Amino acid sequence: MRPGFKLAPIAMATCLALSAGVAQASPGMDAFGRGVTAFRAGDYEAALSAFLKARASGIDSTNLRYDLGSTYFKLGRYREAAREFEALSREPALAALAHYNLGLIALAEHRKRQAMAAFKRATASEGSDKIRALAYEQIQRLNPTAASPAPRWVGFANLGGGYDNNVSLLSRSNLITAAGQGSNFVQLLAGAIGQLQGTPDHGLRLIGTVYHVSYSSLSAYNQTLARLGLAYRQPMSGWATEAAAYLNYSYLHGSAFEQFNSLEFRAWHPLGEDWRVRLRYRYSRITGLATYGYLSGGQQQLGAQARWTPGQLKLRLGYELELNNRSDLTIGNQFYSASPTRQEVYLRASWPVSGKVKIFAHASYQHSRYGSPDITLQGGNLVSKRRVDDRYLESLGAQYRLSSGWYLVGEYQHTHAHSTFSIYTYGSDRYSLQVEHYF
Repeated sequence: MRPGFKLAPIAMATCLALSAGVAQASPGMDAFGRGVTAFRAGDYEAALSAFLKARASGIDSTNLRYDLGSTYFKLGRYREAAREFEALSREPALAALAHYNLGLIALAEHRKRQAMAAFKRATASEGSDKIRALAYEQIQRLNPTAASPAPRWVGFANLGGGYDNNVSLLSRSNLITAAGQGSNFVQLLAGAIGQLQGTPDHGLRLIGTVYHVSYSSLSAYNQTLARLGLAYRQPMSGWATEAAAYLNYSYLHGSAFEQFNSLEFRAWHPLGEDWRVRLRYRYSRITGLATYGYLSGGQQQLGAQARWTPGQLKLRLGYELELNNRSDLTIGNQFYSASPTRQEVYLRASWPVSGKVKIFAHASYQHSRYGSPDITLQGGNLVSKRRVDDRYLESLGAQYRLSSGWYLVGEYQHTHAHSTFSIYTYGSDRYSLQVEHYF
């Protein structure tokens, strides 16, 4: 096998992984399923016949078009394969993969200049970091004396607003005016990633994000968070790994709130075609600023997530553990713990209903137990009681693609919590509408 072609099966396998989860509910879908089975068995003529029957029955999905392109490629019918991939290159989510395969076709036809152009388009398209890394490798094979890829920057911005009927996440109280009160809000989330060295799968990147939310009638809860960090990714014994260091600053009502200095390690590993596991550990040294010195201390976070992608459905099941060792707050004889141990389980799902619409949902349960009992003055007596919280969160939303790189997102989120302290027993509903742009 020639050096330029050994990565082709990876791209083909990606397309078949997308197809595997398609339910068989009609003669056309039956033919589609037979085509996938034949392709996997290496019977490409039978696969082509089945895929063409599926198309003749009226199926015109991106999965079928991709599988046809893959089959034509395997049969050496490069002109037909190129036609399918060129059509798919106009789909933002598949552009990188489509251009990558167009580059493989050009290599097969000994058109090195066109292959180089196609691989460069793959590196500049939206899509998976893995495909862009494969395209970089092909570029290096075509021109071994070429310098490492120039730094590549990608970014995003999300601007929106909505209404939150309980901004403080507290129950209504005569002692705290804002407790249980609602407000309209405007929020901004933006960020950028720059590839400083190497490739997205093996190299150094600079990461920066900023988030701000402003409440029209409860400005005391306006928040800003800024984050800047360096992350290095490297394959290691079948795992994709990343080590990162971050500097975070947060502000409350325009005043300094906390500074986080964090070290993080993450690792991913595929388990077959449809499963992937992710592990994460983060240590943060936190400094409470101004009057928030009692929040100073250490925080450790550990997480494990399993991702299952049967077809186009994406499911994520995860567990998070958070350990806090803060300074806590002492006022005279009274004491308030700021050092919870939190455990959370969550399930996230997303499903592309059509080429333009995707729906997503989230459900989670979090249990928090604070390190030491609070000591508070009640009726002239000091009372000791530990704070224990249980929080339930559910959300449902939809994303609509306006044009290439532009999306409209709507989401509803409900939160309800129970606590050994009544002030922390609350309910909250949050409605938002945002415009997202990726560039």
